Amino acid sequence: MNRLIPVLGNGHGGMIGGVYQTKGKRYTFKDGTTIYEGEYNRAIKARVIEQLTAKGIPFYDLVPEQQDIRMSTRISRADYLYKKNQKRTFLIDLHSNAGGGHGCETWIARQSSSKSKALARWTEALFKKHFPESKFRGIKRKNWDILAKTDNPAIILELFFMDNYEECKKYLLSSEGRDRAAAYVVDIIENFIKYHS
Repeated sequence: MNRLIPVLGNGHGGMIGGVYQTKGKRYTFKDGTTIYEGEYNRAIKARVIEQLTAKGIPFYDLVPEQQDIRMSTRISRADYLYKKNQKRTFLIDLHSNAGGGHGCETWIARQSSSKSKALARWTEALFKKHFPESKFRGIKRKNWDILAKTDNPAIILELFFMDNYEECKKYLLSSEGRDRAAAYVVDIIENFIKYHS
């Protein structure tokens, strides 16, 4: 059987020499705690990659660089992999949210493929297994470029709110929270491959 292969994206830039590579996309609390979204996204992706490697599951890292790579380049890379692998790749783009809420949510394009919708449904179905104490905010639709302009089945996964102090401390900046987020993503990947390849 031709198995599906995940393409792992991470929103925004990372750290180079201690300097964050993206304007904005960070939050500083009154106690001085600062979170940089791009660093968090890469930390989750790195943990996912480690777990997939241990399980022998092939994958692609869409943005291995620490620089903030242009969206058009990200999309071109994803579509190259999609064509190279006979349309057997799917894209999960990892983010953390902002705006004063709590919990996690998934985004798909307005005119999503059936596989994008199926991938999104796994994010909802598995959420309470991994985060029974938290809230799944729903599957939402918007034509973000990474969703609407790629040929891949694709989702954006918003993992908690970086401007929510409790969530930032519990999930985003703690090793345990990052491990739990990565395990959730890996579970989504494994189930999607198992039932949709």
